[in-house]
Amino acid sequence: MVCERCKGTGFLTREDGKVDLCDCRFSEEDVNRVLGIPKRFWDKELENYIPETDEEKNALFQAKAFAETFGEEEGEGITFWGPPGVGKTHLAVGILKKVYREKGVRGFFFDTKDLIYRLKLLMEEGRTTRAIRKILDAPLLVLDDLGSERLSDWQREIISYIISYRYNNLKSTIITTNFPLEGEKKGVKLSERIDPGTVSRIYEMGRVIYVGGKDRRRSGGLKLWDERGRKGS
Repeated sequence: MVCERCKGTGFLTREDGKVDLCDCRFSEEDVNRVLGIPKRFWDKELENYIPETDEEKNALFQAKAFAETFGEEEGEGITFWGPPGVGKTHLAVGILKKVYREKGVRGFFFDTKDLIYRLKLLMEEGRTTRAIRKILDAPLLVLDDLGSERLSDWQREIISYIISYRYNNLKSTIITTNFPLEGEKKGVKLSERIDPGTVSRIYEMGRVIYVGGKDRRRSGGLKLWDERGRKGS
């Protein structure tokens, strides 16, 4: 059915002559597919992220501020780090959607492990050029779960190249990771998983936000199954 407001063009012309995107472009499924968001996160919005700790409240505040003030030419980024299950990906997806809807800027979501795997397959087929340009030049890019596994030398080089290129060319990047970038906490650091110089660029690209809280995935799952593996109420 053709939209009555825009007559199927997807755009609306205001009285001052400026052009806005029509709401018909933003059906929920279309938005998720356009931005490359995995199905598990299709329902995630900044509006339905419920913070449970002061750190989560601050992370939500920073996410909203980032989305509302986003400027495509500024190249500002934001990194969310903290333990698993606190909603870092939820926040990243929420920003991506809000910027697309309100600023008309199309970004892309990539799980970092999946991105590396896909690039490897494309390299073997000799078809990496178009894919890597999309990743390098996207005005907004989500690199989800950075550092979740140890990388080989060439994988570290790929990640370093992507982040360095985007840093140098003022392309905004949203990063989520389970690891502190350097010395904030005890344990493994992101600088041990990827090149320390890349970590330095991440710092300079924009805000680095700690998201502290309980693992919601684990606490939610325990309520659904009994000791025999049967689903409960």
